[in-house]
Amino acid sequence: HQAAMAKENAFLELLHLLEPIRYVVEVARHFHKRLPMIVASGGFREVIKKQLTQIGCDGLFDDIVSAEDTVRHKPEPDVFLEAARRAGADPTKCLVYEDSDLGLQAARSAAMDCIDVRTFHTPNRIPV
Repeated sequence: HQAAMAKENAFLELLHLLEPIRYVVEVARHFHKRLPMIVASGGFREVIKKQLTQIGCDGLFDDIVSAEDTVRHKPEPDVFLEAARRAGADPTKCLVYEDSDLGLQAARSAAMDCIDVRTFHTPNRIPV
């Protein structure tokens, strides 16, 4: 847990460099208040909130499911299943936008459709 917190703190120092994935933001804005949308992440809630603010997406999502909300983490499906539960949705009717192999594995294990955003978005990597 201490290593994860150190990683999150280092990430926060670079948060100002975070940019939105335009297509995903457009989808979120389009479906805001039309469909339940929840952020399901292995990160910590306060960091996720700061990320959403940085990319101009705070207030678009109905809830956040974070590392604090599940015992098992990706590649286990728990974070996505908890998001579906909170949305009152059948997992097989959910769509996940994901940027990691572990996340895609978790979404598939939850029986959810998923889109690998890396197929249309290459993130800028910051040398550490």
